[in-house]
Amino acid sequence: MVGIVIVAHSHDLAQGVCEVASQMSARDDLPIAAAGGLEDGSLGTSFERIQQAVDAVYSDDGVLVLMDLGSAVMTTQMLLEMLPPEQRARIRLTNAPLVEGAIAAAVAASLGDDLDKVQRAAETALEFPKVPQEAPLAPPVEVAPAPTGPSRSVELIVPNPVGLHARPAALFVQTAAQFKSTITVQNVSQNRQPVDAKSMMQVASQGTARQGERIRIVAQGDDADEAIAALRALVEDGFGEMEEAAEAAPVEVTAPPPTAPSPLSTLTVPPGPPPPRLQGIGASEGYAVAPAFVYRRPDLRVEQRAVDDVQAEVDRFQQAVAVARQQLDEIQQQVSTTADEQTGRIFEFHRMMLEDAELLHAVEDTITAERCNAEFAVQRVIERWVSRFEGLDDDLMRARAADVRDVGHRLLAVLMGVEQAQLSQLPEPVIIVADDLVPSETALLDRERVRGLCTALGGSTSHTAILARMWGIPAVVGLGGAILTVASGTTLALDGESGVVEIDPSPETVRTYRARQERLATLQAEAMERAEEPAITRDGHQVEVVANIGDVESAREAIKYGAEGVGLLRTEFLYLERTTLPDEEEQLAAYRAIAEIMGQRPLIVRTLDVGGDKQLPYLDIGPELNPFLGVRAIRLCLERPDIFQPQLRAILRAGVGHNVKIMFPMVATREEILRAREALDQARRSLEAEGVPCADEVEVGIMVETPAAAIAADVLAPEVDFFSIGSNDLTQYTLAVDRGNERVSYLYHALDPAVLRLIRIVIEAGHAAGKWVGVCGEMAGQRAAIPILLGLGLDEFSMNPRAIPLAKHLIRQLDYSQAQALAQEVLALRDVAEVEARVDQFLRDLET
Repeated sequence: MVGIVIVAHSHDLAQGVCEVASQMSARDDLPIAAAGGLEDGSLGTSFERIQQAVDAVYSDDGVLVLMDLGSAVMTTQMLLEMLPPEQRARIRLTNAPLVEGAIAAAVAASLGDDLDKVQRAAETALEFPKVPQEAPLAPPVEVAPAPTGPSRSVELIVPNPVGLHARPAALFVQTAAQFKSTITVQNVSQNRQPVDAKSMMQVASQGTARQGERIRIVAQGDDADEAIAALRALVEDGFGEMEEAAEAAPVEVTAPPPTAPSPLSTLTVPPGPPPPRLQGIGASEGYAVAPAFVYRRPDLRVEQRAVDDVQAEVDRFQQAVAVARQQLDEIQQQVSTTADEQTGRIFEFHRMMLEDAELLHAVEDTITAERCNAEFAVQRVIERWVSRFEGLDDDLMRARAADVRDVGHRLLAVLMGVEQAQLSQLPEPVIIVADDLVPSETALLDRERVRGLCTALGGSTSHTAILARMWGIPAVVGLGGAILTVASGTTLALDGESGVVEIDPSPETVRTYRARQERLATLQAEAMERAEEPAITRDGHQVEVVANIGDVESAREAIKYGAEGVGLLRTEFLYLERTTLPDEEEQLAAYRAIAEIMGQRPLIVRTLDVGGDKQLPYLDIGPELNPFLGVRAIRLCLERPDIFQPQLRAILRAGVGHNVKIMFPMVATREEILRAREALDQARRSLEAEGVPCADEVEVGIMVETPAAAIAADVLAPEVDFFSIGSNDLTQYTLAVDRGNERVSYLYHALDPAVLRLIRIVIEAGHAAGKWVGVCGEMAGQRAAIPILLGLGLDEFSMNPRAIPLAKHLIRQLDYSQAQALAQEVLALRDVAEVEARVDQFLRDLET
């Protein structure tokens, strides 16, 4: 039987409608549930109550949800978007009248009608008027007429690197709004629902697409042809970004660490003075030394209060929107004049949010339904949209929550008569310290006087990180609340690569950082000139320096920066951001294209590494209490030969005529290696049986990412051709620390003696068995780690392509014998502070 859910602002109202509908149905077992009011008994709509009600009545027959208005609709839509696709497909939201619709739906459901008929019954409940026609009726509510005229559609591939989001989304909505036709856009690659192409909020939250994804545009109306032509031209032109992308330096896109929570309420500021040294997430490389400028926003806390004149409050909100729009126009003009036009376009998204009918109506409906002040309504609606964006799968779209929050702050400041602080006029060269920076704050920075950025929150995809990298400003994010205890004027020394911030450093430390600043600029220029030369130490010891890549474009980038091959090809790019598994032919084409670029250079292909922080929505892995310790990487592949075999076959086929090697991730036991090698042999046998050409001899290695694999390296070495140490996960698992969690990120150090000792065990075991050993984590490209790894006997350094020139330059400056002595010395030290101090001294001696 179809279930029914009643969502209302009032608990009593929802319960009453359920009771009336149940009585009219004449069935005692009618599945109907109420979701009304907030947990404290006040008026409002509760996400948890709606979820509980849906769960209570859900079945394969489906569920019909009736809502009163405003936030009830928005909250229910949010819940629907977070449900699994198979469950979401069986739940309908209806615009039916609450009472009459509920009764009609209850009767239809009790008769055994299907979901379509129950919905139809609810929505036609008022076809017959409730009062005699002689009585004057209230004017009918205007309903948008169904679209008429010719219908046209087109499917396009999104070509620009950043895809359809933020500024491109704003341009798309602006273009669509110029036409009278009804226009929708749909992300076909991710099988999303079509959304209104003229709604900024709908396009930004559900209509987005990444580079290479397919979108479908549908227009219906008299100017449908013109609309499709204009939108097609906009998309195929890459939203005007293709030329900029070609001129810009390529940036490797990697899976970022989890972004720290955005709401300030989750941030704890400890009492007392700050510690002398903080560890965060390096967001933009470079060094900076300058006094701190602690940026604090005005207090915009809001309390709900009742209003007598609802229309006056709605008018006040609309006036605030007009003022906020004017402010954004002025900011956009200012930024475009003083900075660059592209940065100024960030605010197109903000301005269009303030023109979005769905967002504005939600605030007005909340004011009307709850007879509350505009500030409270704005806060409630903005918080829900922020949650909606933060719940999306796409990292870039989760970052858009900052834009929504920024607009909310602006509206609240206007409504409350509070002047927003500015960072456009700084007293002297400074390092900005803040909890986090929203787009309008970051874009208005006085870049002539900003030497660096430090934030308590944020991750590598936050606006602070993105714009800092764009402008070449050193930045560290995710430092935690302790950074906010720093007083303005306190000297800071910042390392944007390692994520370290020194507070009130000694004169010697200051001199060190400033020397590093100057040296870095010189080194970068010199290193790039010799990028293609081999990495040979002064006493003749040669190592291989290769690249970590994630697609065809980054393979080309690797060659540009002097990579001698690929030490890690992340194959996840073929599996993520889609709704179905890639088949063998699609994988073959991608691997072969990369192999062609590499020529005879070594190409190590890592088999699928998903699970943990990389989930595939179309794979039912099942709930796990700790996904990082669950069915992921090689465990998933061994469990799912339907995934593993096509990938292994594609790699073997791509290896014909090329130097392709295979690497299995997250191996913990010898049994896993044996099973994986048997799967590889099975793939080869099947290809040979079909007469399909494949590589005869392919080296097979494993990523050493677990302490178990490191400790048992002597047992595993006879079963493989090489080891590649995944220093990121090895460090996290060894130290039991999530580097993306700002509360414990201070513990994450790849140079911790415990990690270094495990690396030594792996290298010695590999060499004893005649196998070469590499490192393919961030550690491989870190200046402080390279001499130690070299001294431990590492054979291969695999890193971000852009780090290769400087890494080679450093290796050429070293004596292998000196690096060996350094490695033995640091292994005897007691903690990471002693290791870093010794390495710093070693590098200073090297420079002098």
